[in-house]
Amino acid sequence: MTDDALVCDIKNVLFIRFAFGFLQNFNGSSKTRRLSYLYTICFLVFFAVLSLFPNEVIYLSYRVLALIEYFILFMISFLTKEEYIHQSYKLIYGLDTIPGAKKIFQNLEYFLKVYFFVSVLTGSFVIGIVIYFRIQDTSSITNSLIITILDRMTRDIGAYSLIMFIGLLYSRVKLLRTYLDTKSTNTAWDRYSIKQYINMYERLSNTIDSAVPVKVTVCFLMHYPSLELSIN
Repeated sequence: MTDDALVCDIKNVLFIRFAFGFLQNFNGSSKTRRLSYLYTICFLVFFAVLSLFPNEVIYLSYRVLALIEYFILFMISFLTKEEYIHQSYKLIYGLDTIPGAKKIFQNLEYFLKVYFFVSVLTGSFVIGIVIYFRIQDTSSITNSLIITILDRMTRDIGAYSLIMFIGLLYSRVKLLRTYLDTKSTNTAWDRYSIKQYINMYERLSNTIDSAVPVKVTVCFLMHYPSLELSIN
């Protein structure tokens, strides 16, 4: 992964994403990069086999849709190596360095880590309860539970890039608004202050414009429920 200064530490979250098959741009030798490509491709094959494996809990149509969802998220990551996440989280001097920024980004880092684990654990718990009441044969509960939870976790982790981007956007907009309110109260506006504010807004806007993979993810997740209903 790149070593550029980021507004907060997201390495742990990105490493977990890589463990679930979402390619990262690792620094290091060409051998390391080739191994990272090979690992993600192998995980894709593993997930495809897992999705199509006979499962008495989940219908085949749903498992095929799950595989399509993962494949779309996988390809976004594979083609971009998630550079758009690093670019978005890079420190923007003049915006991310204004007073109060450090505390806001510390809260963002805490939110990303806590929400990540809470959402994954909550989803796993709910799935476990559903499987427990749907399966009468206790001998098959363990296999179905592991397969179903892994399937759900993988797709949730894949879509987590959207949460990361929205959380960052919210933090920067909040920071910009706080700065503007403080500036309006304590300082008279002059030509330099207006130009400084416009530059901050443009830099924030540029991070949104460059996040094309996020827009693709949003479009797909918006149409995914209707696709699921049409098949079922």
